Amino acid sequence: MIRDYETADGVEMLARQGEVGPDTEKWCAEVTGFSVILDGKLVCCAGIIKQREGVGLAWALYPSDIGTYHIDPRITRDKLNELIEENGYWRVEATVRCDFPAGIDYLRWMGFKREGRMAKHEPDKTDSYLYAIAR
Repeated sequence: MIRDYETADGVEMLARQGEVGPDTEKWCAEVTGFSVILDGKLVCCAGIIKQREGVGLAWALYPSDIGTYHIDPRITRDKLNELIEENGYWRVEATVRCDFPAGIDYLRWMGFKREGRMAKHEPDKTDSYLYAIAR
């Protein structure tokens, strides 16, 4: 089942990853998106953070075993495209760790194009790639 994202969904996903901090609830309350529920369990949530008029940053929270849930990837692609259209975005960016090939492949499959590399972008100082959909 797919439903609108709720603040508690983000808090739950971050808590499962051990990434709860002083700004967690505030961040989770400021983003919009959707959540995927399977067998009554929250398995992922994703959406777009508005950066400025027409430009957003795609985000996703999911467990490391997301592949075991066998979620049809078209679900997130289609929901992302809905959010882009509904909110009038002409550009949506996404970042992915350079050492995460599955994430890179997924962004490409969703229609994102690589625009560059960001040095020491991740909390552990790993580089990330910047991808974008520009319409």
